[in-house]
Amino acid sequence: MRTRCEGGQAGYMWRLCVGAAAILALSIAIGVVRTRHAEPDTTATSQGLAPGPASAPFAPNPFPGTAQGIAPADSGLAVTENHELIVNSALLDLINFFLLGQQDGDRADQLKAYLKANLPSPANSEAVRIVGRYQAYMKAHDDLLAAQNLGDATDASTVDIDRIAIWRQQRDRLRQSMLGAQVVQAWYQNDDAQLDQVIGEWRQRAEDDQASSSSAPESRYPVPHWLDKRDEEHHRRYMLEVLEKAVTSYDRLGREGRQRAE
Repeated sequence: MRTRCEGGQAGYMWRLCVGAAAILALSIAIGVVRTRHAEPDTTATSQGLAPGPASAPFAPNPFPGTAQGIAPADSGLAVTENHELIVNSALLDLINFFLLGQQDGDRADQLKAYLKANLPSPANSEAVRIVGRYQAYMKAHDDLLAAQNLGDATDASTVDIDRIAIWRQQRDRLRQSMLGAQVVQAWYQNDDAQLDQVIGEWRQRAEDDQASSSSAPESRYPVPHWLDKRDEEHHRRYMLEVLEKAVTSYDRLGREGRQRAE
């Protein structure tokens, strides 16, 4: 009876060893299979054939001579999946950088070459067309502004808010006719809303100042007021800056930009 038990235990131990060996062999086989599947990736990497990005609409090619070589990824230029141009404020900033902030005489040619090199077709052609219309608009803008003779808008005592409001309407019609509604909305919507707010507030403040305190007229436009005179003055300076921006010529902006670039 004892001998049978020992024999049974020996058989059990033998089967256990065989099972362990089988598991070990299977683990080694799986490791070999995984290693073989990983080998192609290792080889591709060592040969410089590692897979790149899934998609790349266009490859930046910074134009020589620009400030630190602005590339589309930095300047904010954007296109659709079909390589059509997306008109945004970044495009306006880039155009102004070339046309108003550089000293070289061929700034427009540099800008057009930059757009052609850094935007895919047909987006590059559309951008170049917008640049041409914008250049014509800049000249027409300054001619029309000069005829208004609005003077200096940095002094509150000399601001003619009604004439500035008329200029704002004339300028908007000029933009619509020369640049198109899509470009105007993308480039000037926020600035126009800001200017309209300041014009409305400036008018209402003037009416409130002229009205008698005893009559207590109701304001037709919500006018903010501050108890601290310093905050009130700071807000007044902000309004003057908005008005000054609205009556500044491109010729002046170009002179100031070239001076900063020196």
